[in-house]
Amino acid sequence: MSKIRKSFGFIGLVLAMFMGALDATIVNIALPDIMKDLDSSLTDTSWVSTIYVLAMAVFIITASKLADLYGRRLVMLIGVALFGVFSFVCMTASSLSLLIVYRFFQGIGGAILTPIVLPMGIALFGKSSTSKVTAVMGAFSALAAASGPVIAGLIIHWTTYHWIFGINVPIAILAFLLILWGNEESYDFSIAKEIDWFGMLFLTCTLGGLTFGLLEGREYGWTSTIILSSFAISFIGLILLIVVEGKVKSPIIELSLFKEKTFTASSIIYMIFGFAIIVPSLILNYFLQNVRNYSALHSAYLIVPASLAIVVGMPLATKMYQKISAKLLVCIGMFITAGGLFMLSLVHYGTSKSIIICCNVIIGLGLGFMAMALTASVKYLPVTKAGIGSGIVNASRYIGQAIGMALLVTILNANINTAQDNIRHDAYAQIDKQQLSDSVKKVAKSEIKQTFKSSKNTTDASSKQHKMIKKIKAVAKETDNLPLPKKDSDYRKLYDANSQLVAGTEKVVANLPQQLNSAFLPLAQGQTQLGLAIQLLAQKEELTDTFNQIKDSKNKNLSQAFDQVFVIGSLIVLLTTPLAYFADKKVKE
Repeated sequence: MSKIRKSFGFIGLVLAMFMGALDATIVNIALPDIMKDLDSSLTDTSWVSTIYVLAMAVFIITASKLADLYGRRLVMLIGVALFGVFSFVCMTASSLSLLIVYRFFQGIGGAILTPIVLPMGIALFGKSSTSKVTAVMGAFSALAAASGPVIAGLIIHWTTYHWIFGINVPIAILAFLLILWGNEESYDFSIAKEIDWFGMLFLTCTLGGLTFGLLEGREYGWTSTIILSSFAISFIGLILLIVVEGKVKSPIIELSLFKEKTFTASSIIYMIFGFAIIVPSLILNYFLQNVRNYSALHSAYLIVPASLAIVVGMPLATKMYQKISAKLLVCIGMFITAGGLFMLSLVHYGTSKSIIICCNVIIGLGLGFMAMALTASVKYLPVTKAGIGSGIVNASRYIGQAIGMALLVTILNANINTAQDNIRHDAYAQIDKQQLSDSVKKVAKSEIKQTFKSSKNTTDASSKQHKMIKKIKAVAKETDNLPLPKKDSDYRKLYDANSQLVAGTEKVVANLPQQLNSAFLPLAQGQTQLGLAIQLLAQKEELTDTFNQIKDSKNKNLSQAFDQVFVIGSLIVLLTTPLAYFADKKVKE
């Protein structure tokens, strides 16, 4: 086969892999738009993202096995077709439940695409090119995962969120044609022909039970029967998975591969990579759109530096790998990533955009170095096990993303509820403190209770706040039972002066003949209206001050809610850093 044909074949493989990895995060930035369009909560809508990576994690290893058995090119073409068809179906979904179901089947297509790229690339260019093939695959995979929000932001800006699914259709068609023309069939003849259906079932129970329990625990109650059962199913599924995989002839997860320490460590590190990438692509994006009220495109511009830094970091680490051990490179990457995530915890409502960009650049560079775990993972495996090994490693990343979404969204929702309680209490204190009419205080407290009530439904918070302010301002225009302006304020001095004029006018009128009283009546009415106007202006100033205080409290408490999630993400990466020591080894000559 000619080099040109091989190159086009590999481009087709990279396009397919990029498309599958892209859809693992591209939906994240569209979640607020999906919530508004389908009238759903953050927890429920997050299943659109979670179900995809869950399907990827469960079926990616089986897809790799099927490809090794029945032909990698054939299975890849089936995967591309499946992915393209369900991308189109997702585009047309009219309800959240349908979209989640369609995303599950799209995830199965994505599970077929991702793991087969490595063995097909090695089959194209030979075992000697393994490092280059894995570096290209890792760079584009990381780029796809991190750039998903950016691409989504551009699509939402120009069209609607439906096209974040529709954009896959032409890419799938092009990838299908390139793979068909530029690749030859390849197999792994060393594996058994049986399919481990029980292993697939128990893996699904393990991951599905864990994810459901984490995501829905707060809604149903952590000690509720359904959540405890969910975690029990996950635990029992894990035990049965280990038992079954050790006995079947053709396991979905070949436990013998984990005897290679570099493979085991690299798989866990790549899982942490998937977990860490959720922080900028999902959690930070949600902060930018729902706390700082940026548009999807504006948020994307602030997140794209992470993508660009990964593009720089991955080839840089690959170049350094020629002289420096993978364990040191991965360790450096994990420290840098943990540091960048911790820096995000220092970001608050008023933090400049340049600081946010710097944090994302640091995180991206760290992730680029961490991605070296992908190269190290299959380096010491037999060439015939590259396919199944690649499947396990890629599954690890998607397991990390699924757990990251479930865990971090759960923690974030709990933190936001606590923040809303604090905002509500601070708001009540400010309302009682200010010189406002009883009717304004009553309506303000009622609206604040509704706007900042603890609930899993955080849909369209900005719209709720605008409606709240509009209702309170409408009541504040009423002239019944207006309070006196605050003592020693300029409005109080003006009000007191006007009151003295009113009193003086009344004395003058009392001493005038009856026929002249009517001449002073407009003056008396004007002075009364002036007094009411002064009271209204004074109340408006008090109300403006109250709104500003509540806004400051809201921004402070919500920023702290996100800060805690960033700290947790940083700590998890930092605590797993020692695994980098086992990511590479010296080969005995």
